[in-house]
Amino acid sequence: MGLIGGIDHVVIAVRGLDDAYTRYAHLGFTLTPRGVHTQLDTANHTIMFPDMTYFEVLAVTRPGVKNAYYADFVRQREGVAGIALKADDARVVQAALKDAPFHASDAIDFARPVDMPQGRAEARFTVTQFDPVATPGARFFVCQHYTPDVVWRRDMLTHANGALGLKGVTIVVRDPLDAARRYETLFGAKLQRQPDRIDIPTASGTLSLVAPATFAERHAGDPIVRLAPPYCAALSFKVVDRVTTDMALRARGVATRTLRDGTVVVGSTEACGTILTFG
Repeated sequence: MGLIGGIDHVVIAVRGLDDAYTRYAHLGFTLTPRGVHTQLDTANHTIMFPDMTYFEVLAVTRPGVKNAYYADFVRQREGVAGIALKADDARVVQAALKDAPFHASDAIDFARPVDMPQGRAEARFTVTQFDPVATPGARFFVCQHYTPDVVWRRDMLTHANGALGLKGVTIVVRDPLDAARRYETLFGAKLQRQPDRIDIPTASGTLSLVAPATFAERHAGDPIVRLAPPYCAALSFKVVDRVTTDMALRARGVATRTLRDGTVVVGSTEACGTILTFG
């Protein structure tokens, strides 16, 4: 792995953790039991995948300096507020990117308890965060894992909707090329120009930058397109078969639509302020 190995997980900030749990379970995801970050005064449920990616729904339990970013975020809306990146050593990343433009923060060690089938264990991490001004659309941070066997519970990697892992993240920005050049530097990856977007491929998922008008045309009618950019708008997931996933979602009473390329879409009102795409 280089300095940064790709996308590790995505943080969806929510106002009510019970509501978020219900919504994502209804969408056919398997959620882990609630975890509590005592050092950060936040709590979460994670949705884990066998490809060593995941996403989480996270709520602030007690607003304060340590979680001010997420507390401020949910005062405005729910949705993707943070994107964690893989790294072998968060402190090495911090030392390398402590200056402009990323201004990596001091590394922080924290942990949360995890209820395992054989008893309670502890998941341990080190993180360093980048200046959000340098990463338009979301707060990016590096997450170093010490206990992957605890985080990726083998009994919670299968999902009724057929999701196999994170495929990518879409960020809406006024100037996709300018933003892509910043992310080229962060990831050490070469941007790829597509007809409707610019992609930054990583070892685990693609970061896509798209202009507001293009995204609004693709997702006309979804309230998320009324947000002022930059914002993280969508998560995409790998699946075995799009048709099977669509059928599984519809059987649960989830409203879906299918794009011209066959991608299955769930609107942001169903998923706590985030568009979900499958395929």
